[in-house]
Amino acid sequence: MSDIKLRPEPDEALFRIQRGLAGYISYLAACDVNTAFSEYVLYEPILRILMSRGYAVQCEFPCPGIPKPARGDRKKVDFEATKTGLRFALEVKWAREQQLSIANDHRKLVAFHEADPTSYSFLCIFGRMSDISKDIPMKDKFTEKGRPIYADFYRTKYGCRIYQLNVA
Repeated sequence: MSDIKLRPEPDEALFRIQRGLAGYISYLAACDVNTAFSEYVLYEPILRILMSRGYAVQCEFPCPGIPKPARGDRKKVDFEATKTGLRFALEVKWAREQQLSIANDHRKLVAFHEADPTSYSFLCIFGRMSDISKDIPMKDKFTEKGRPIYADFYRTKYGCRIYQLNVA
């Protein structure tokens, strides 16, 4: 039996996502696959971590509350995770040097929460420490969950920050 104290869900899963992503992308960088880096590289480790925590997970979940446009695809939430008595949406962004754009993510997270007011909505920002250490746009709309986690292996420092949607 382990003496490790776990956080209540979904905090434990979110903390593990932060740790896992920072380490996983650092590993991939050591394998020289940096040119393939995109938001989608983050999906598989997030999916595995959520499933290991007992969540049923849907990726690219059609966003409730946002109707399908006349042209184009319907808006989708990156992840929907459910577990007994718990449901949350998770939008994922890979921050780059340029200004981070999260207005669309905010809109989807608000719509998800309004469709199920008992649910949670989270934004996961991943990237180099230099790109994610500053405040996010729309910072008044989100509250950071826990502390940022960075993998510091004397090279590029990758990290992850999780924000929860502020609801009225």
